[in-house]
Amino acid sequence: MATPLLSIDDLTVSFSAYGRVTEVLHGISLTVGAGERVALIGETGSGKSVTAKAILSTLPANAVIERGMISYRGRSLLPLTFQEREKLKGTAFSIIMQDPLSSFNPVFRIGRHLDDIMHYADRNNGIFDTPKGRKARICQTLRKVQLADAERVFHAWPFELSGGMRQRVLIAMALLHQPDLLIADEPGTALDVTTQDEILRLINRLVADEGLSLLMITHNLGVVRQTADRVVVMEHGRIVEEGALKRVFQAPQQAYTRSLMGAVPPLYGENVTDQPVSAKPPIVTLSHVSKRYGGQALFGAKRGHLAVNDVSLAVAEGDIFGLAGESGSGKTTLARMMMGLIAPSKGEIALHGAPSPGAKRFSQIVYQNPGTSLNPKRTVAQSLAVPLAHIGLEPARRKARMAELLDLVRLPSGFLAKYPHELSGGQKQRVAIARALAADPRLLVLDEPTSALDVSVQKTVIDLLIELRAELGLTYVIISHDLSLMRNFCSRIAILYKGQIVEQGRPAEIFADARHPYTRALIAAIPVLTEAEEAQKPNISDEERRRFLVSDENG
Repeated sequence: MATPLLSIDDLTVSFSAYGRVTEVLHGISLTVGAGERVALIGETGSGKSVTAKAILSTLPANAVIERGMISYRGRSLLPLTFQEREKLKGTAFSIIMQDPLSSFNPVFRIGRHLDDIMHYADRNNGIFDTPKGRKARICQTLRKVQLADAERVFHAWPFELSGGMRQRVLIAMALLHQPDLLIADEPGTALDVTTQDEILRLINRLVADEGLSLLMITHNLGVVRQTADRVVVMEHGRIVEEGALKRVFQAPQQAYTRSLMGAVPPLYGENVTDQPVSAKPPIVTLSHVSKRYGGQALFGAKRGHLAVNDVSLAVAEGDIFGLAGESGSGKTTLARMMMGLIAPSKGEIALHGAPSPGAKRFSQIVYQNPGTSLNPKRTVAQSLAVPLAHIGLEPARRKARMAELLDLVRLPSGFLAKYPHELSGGQKQRVAIARALAADPRLLVLDEPTSALDVSVQKTVIDLLIELRAELGLTYVIISHDLSLMRNFCSRIAILYKGQIVEQGRPAEIFADARHPYTRALIAAIPVLTEAEEAQKPNISDEERRRFLVSDENG
């Protein structure tokens, strides 16, 4: 039997903090063969990223490898010196990080980031030792990841590139020294579904063309189906199941694996949830609304960016209305106008039952990432006290109201004394929902409320939101590019493309017969679990793919 490219045997890792030692990896074993694509899946905290850091020798200072072995081409890595391990980075294995924006220093140009990596490797391996040679290699690699205008990208600042372009630059960084093993840590999580689809296609092509092995770290099972030959499932630092992709997906043996798959919202079939449409009158009505940013007319020419263009829609009281589209399509601008946070440049917005668009009890928002929307220096009680004070609730009544709010989101009152870092992702999002409910709003805007959460946690948050809607009579407007979520959560959806609504209606009707090519492109790009669902997705022509899913290498 051939020696695996990477082999991990009985790896046990502990972390020490505040005088306590906690074991986070419990004797895990896995292999990645030459040319093989392996997916390491599990929820946040299962040990996926710790495993990757152990391979790359980037574990934090308070981590200790208690026992076990990590081997590359049969050579044990753990006994090697720091300098010997450093020589393997980039040449033996390399990593694609999760967030393409936070991975760059905003004061350095793209070329500086890539040249630093080349220059660092030169000191270790003695190759490409001139600036001219390094730049030629960098531009060659940028073109390899579908960034055709490599010279422009080389001299660009990170903020001048789109999310997809930045992710391609991260892939180029990982490929600079032609590694044998590519470790991809949630490479599409921060991207729109169409951009994610292009990135996954690119990774698959590079793995095939360059003869690479792939270790894909993700909790998105649809992504796994697109990129893996074999699946390894982790739970609480242990490997609970592994096997060929088809076997694990069609006949999972462990309850944990089945629970992960059961939490994925289906697109088609009998398990799809169809939310009823509200029969009540509209709570928000937009008539021919437009919003332009960035200046007034100059000599008759319109300047700035037209973010929303002549949009008309109505959200019924008690409805769950979805605004779907890619980043920059106008979703957030539209929602902010509904809330009265910004005024439209043209058109009218009517709010039934509220005195004015800025009424503080009319609408509230739940943001995308609960880890950053909560102040880390405030306890849960202090976070909830801010909106309660703002609406004028007497101090003597605030603690009782805080306990009521936590009870609404199914958290015990003891959580009032906790800080955000003491909570899980799902618990933090529940606190964020409780904070939004503190002002007794009638309209709740949900801005990608589950995109930062694991798939099983997503399901619990969505179930909670449905219960709260029935209990409190809320109306939801959800902003998302995740049409699989909207298919099961929304009663009506509107598809936005470049600031205009190109399609709207019941999710079931749109998924069954999408009329606009952009809608078909969005649905076609959704990663799904089964071949049956894949077969039911709309077919898009090469022309539609070039128009709507085209690589954005030229910005």
